[in-house]
Amino acid sequence: MKSHGQFCSMARALDLLGERWTLLIVRELLCGSRRFGEVQRGIPRISRTMLSARFRELVDAGVVARDEAEDGPAYRLTPAGAELAAVVRELGTWGQRWLSRDLHGNELDVRALVWDIHRRVRREALPEKPLIVRIEFTDLRGSSARHYLLLRRSEVSLCTSNPGYPEELVLRADRRTLIGWWRGDLAFREARQAGLVLEGRRDWVRAFPDWFERYLFAAVAPAARAGMSLATARRG
Repeated sequence: MKSHGQFCSMARALDLLGERWTLLIVRELLCGSRRFGEVQRGIPRISRTMLSARFRELVDAGVVARDEAEDGPAYRLTPAGAELAAVVRELGTWGQRWLSRDLHGNELDVRALVWDIHRRVRREALPEKPLIVRIEFTDLRGSSARHYLLLRRSEVSLCTSNPGYPEELVLRADRRTLIGWWRGDLAFREARQAGLVLEGRRDWVRAFPDWFERYLFAAVAPAARAGMSLATARRG
């Protein structure tokens, strides 16, 4: 682990937390992931070797605890790690407010997108009957183009193939449009105008947007839009 060579507490914190992937691991644990594989699904581009190394550093620093169980190790934040929730929240809010919403092609990773979608379901809002939502990305080909959400009030699962339930809803969109809705750039109506298609039972199609919390920072408006709103309020 590289050091900034300063006594400053901020510099020393960055020695640990400023390494690539580290705060994303903390983010995943804050979002409820406990197993190694769950964390990796939330950060699909990190290698297993690198994830293992980052976990060791966080455990050694007292930020993360590793609990052994019969079905394998589980990870959790210590009190020191839990205190980073405010750091992650403020960093995410700053990025949502001030960084450009225009994404480069390498930022359109659907694996991270569908994983986030699956963990932000309002299970109490789901129909009593379990159902499958097939998500099709119209700008992709091959296995990465289709993903399956098994929605149940007892559990939500993300699958690479249909686990055997009827496909009650089919959602089709290109990556930018679905990310735009999920991230809060587009209302669902605007996403549909941009090409998103949702097919299935009419009442479920109508209820679908309310089944999700959406992205954690979706309610944070871009700085330019916030500034316009402030100027409008002052004129009023």
